[in-house]
Amino acid sequence: MLNARRGAKNFSRGDLPELCRRAHLANARVFLTVNITILPLEVDEALELVALAWSAGVDALIVEDLGLIALLHELMPEVVIHVSTQANVHSSAQIRAYAELGVRRITLARELSLNEIRVLAAVAADCGMEVECFIHGALCICYSGQCLMSSFIGRRSANRGLCAQPCRMTYEMVDVAGRRLADPGDYLLSPKDLAGIELLGELIDAGVASFKIEGRMKSASYVAAVVSTYREALDRPLQETGSRLTDAFNRALTEGYLSGIRGNDLMDYRRQKNRTTPEAQRTLAAEAEQATERARQQKTPLDFSVRVVEGKPLSISVTDAAGNFGSCEAAVVEAARTKAVTADEVREHVARLGGTPYLVGDFKLDLGAGVGLGFAALHAARRAALADYEAQRFFGGDPRPETPPAVEAPSLPRRKTSRLAPDIVALAGSLAAARSALNAGATRVQVSARELLDAQPEAGVVPVLPRICHDRELDELMGVAECFGAAVVGNLGQLAACQQRGIPVETHWSFNVTNAYSARELARRGADLIWLSPELSGRQIADIAAHSPAPVGIAASGRSELMVTEHCLLMAQGPCDQRCASCARRRTPTALKDRLGYCFPVMTDRSGRSHLYNSVPLDLIEALPEIIEAGVDALCAGGELLTPRALSQETARLRRGIIAAHGSGEFETIQGAVTKGHFFRGLV
Repeated sequence: MLNARRGAKNFSRGDLPELCRRAHLANARVFLTVNITILPLEVDEALELVALAWSAGVDALIVEDLGLIALLHELMPEVVIHVSTQANVHSSAQIRAYAELGVRRITLARELSLNEIRVLAAVAADCGMEVECFIHGALCICYSGQCLMSSFIGRRSANRGLCAQPCRMTYEMVDVAGRRLADPGDYLLSPKDLAGIELLGELIDAGVASFKIEGRMKSASYVAAVVSTYREALDRPLQETGSRLTDAFNRALTEGYLSGIRGNDLMDYRRQKNRTTPEAQRTLAAEAEQATERARQQKTPLDFSVRVVEGKPLSISVTDAAGNFGSCEAAVVEAARTKAVTADEVREHVARLGGTPYLVGDFKLDLGAGVGLGFAALHAARRAALADYEAQRFFGGDPRPETPPAVEAPSLPRRKTSRLAPDIVALAGSLAAARSALNAGATRVQVSARELLDAQPEAGVVPVLPRICHDRELDELMGVAECFGAAVVGNLGQLAACQQRGIPVETHWSFNVTNAYSARELARRGADLIWLSPELSGRQIADIAAHSPAPVGIAASGRSELMVTEHCLLMAQGPCDQRCASCARRRTPTALKDRLGYCFPVMTDRSGRSHLYNSVPLDLIEALPEIIEAGVDALCAGGELLTPRALSQETARLRRGIIAAHGSGEFETIQGAVTKGHFFRGLV
C-alpha cells in the first residue's frame, strides 16, 4: 500500500524473502519502493514495512517522504536508502542535502539533460553517492512529486500511488472567450515515451550508475523485450535494437530531455500508435515465456563437503563456481549406539534440496567408521550451511535478522499552538498586487523571485524561490532572497543555501509535508514556517500542527497549482523563438478545456516552464473555525492569477472570515463553483 503503483498486482510480504533469494542467485539486487508521501497514521506502518523488507533481504529502499528518510537515518542506519524520482531532485544543492541524511543513491528528475546529469553525477560521487536516471518508459508531463491534477480532480493522488492519468485525456487550448487557440491534436498533456537507448554510452561516461526502465503494470512480454534489448545494447553496443523496442512499445518514442528536447518534438499530440504486427507480438510473447521458464528452472550448483567423524563436530560446507562459500559446524559426532550411518544415507539427506534454488554438484564425504547421527541433525546443518552461504554471498557475511526488529517512531512533544488569529499571507503575481494585498490586511505577501529580479526590497514582500530551479538558475534567484532578506524555498537545496547565508525561510507546500516527522526535519534545517501539503484532511492538518516543532500554514483560498512542466504548454500554438521573458503568448490568458467543459488556466513563467491551475478555486472560509481550532498558524490567499483589486478583495474577505470564526459564524462565500479540496473528505 505504500508504493507509487498501488493499482498493480503487488506481491505479499510472505513472498518477499523467496523473491529476494531468487534475485540474488541471479546476481541481481532488489530495491523495494516505499515511494509515496506518508500520512500521520502510516508512519509506524512504514517503519514496520522497511524493517520487514530489510530482514527479508532487500538491498535498498526507494523512498520519497522526507520524514521517513530522516527516521530511517536515525533509527535504522544500516538500511540503504535510495531517493525516489518523486522527490524531484534536479540540482547539486539538493544532492548535497540528501547526502547529509545518509542517502546512497538518487533517482534524478526526468527533466534533466545529459550535460546536467554529468554535473550532478560528479557532485554525487564527491558525496559518496550514486545517481540513477530513467532510460525507458512513459514520461509524466509534470515534474514527478509535483502533480496534484489527479488528486484534485478525482481524489486519486499521484503522490499516493493512485494517479488516474488525466494528462492522457483530451484537451483544447482556449482563450478567455473560449476560442480555440491551437489544433496540433487533442492530447495536449501527453508526451511521447522515453527511449534513451542510443545515449547509453554517453550516460555511462557521464557517471550514471543505474538505468531505470518502467516495468510496473506492464506485460511480461514487454518487460522481457525491453530489458533484454537494453542489456544487449550495453553488452554489444553495435547491435541493432530499434525495431524490437518499436514492437514492444505502442506509443511514439523520444530521447526527451536527455537530449535537450523540450519543445513540440517531445509531445505526442495525436497519440500515434505503433502498429505492431500480430506476428511480432507472438515473437515477443514466446520470448517472454521462455525467459520466465528459464527463471523458474534456474538452479545454482553447489559443491558439498561433509565431515562426519567421531569426536569432531559435524561439518558441512558449500561452495559455488564463483568461490562463494558457506559452512556450519554442529554438535560433536559420537559412536553409533545401534546402527552406524552409511555414506548413501548421509548423501541422500544432505542432498534433499527440493524447494530450494540449489542442486548438488561435487560431493565430498569424510565419514568415520561406526559413527551414529540423527538425520534431523544433518538437515539442520545443511540449512545452516546454506544460510551462511547466502549471508556471505548476498550480504557480505552480515546476515539479516530472521525476525524484523520492532521499530517505532519516537513520540513528538505537543506544540503550544495559537487558537486566535492565523497570519494572512497572500500569494501575488506582481508587486502591484502584493501592495494591494498588504493594504487589505495581509501580514505579508509572497511573490515569485523571478518577478522581483529588478525590484527593490519592500516591507512585507517575500520572494518565492521556484521549486524547479536548476543549477544554472540558483545564483541569480538567491541574489533576490539576499536582497529581500527572506524567502519561501521550494526544495532542500534552497533551504540549505538560505541557511548558510542566514536568510529566514518558509518552506513551500511542494515539499509535500504530510506528517510531523517531515515537519521536524525541515525545522531542524532552519524552516521558520512550514506550508503543508494541500492533500491533507482537516484531521491530518491538526495532527501535524500539534506535533510540528515549527509553525505551519495551509492554503485557504485561490486556484491551486496542479502541475509545473519543463515543456511550455503554449508551444501547442506552434513553434516559437523560446525568448520566454518577452513571449507575446504569455500576455494572453490561456486555459486547457477538458471534455466536460472545465477550463484549467495555464501560466508560463520567464524560464519557459508552464504552471497549470485548477479549474475551480479553493475556498475554505467556512472551515475557518476548525482550521483555527487545529492550531494552524498561517493561511494563504492564492492570488497569482488575480488582478490587484481582486486579490485585495480576497485578502479582506479572508480577514473578515477569521473575525466571523470567533463571532457570528456568517461567512462570505464566492459566487460560482468552488472546491473544499481534501479538507473534509481526504484522499482515497
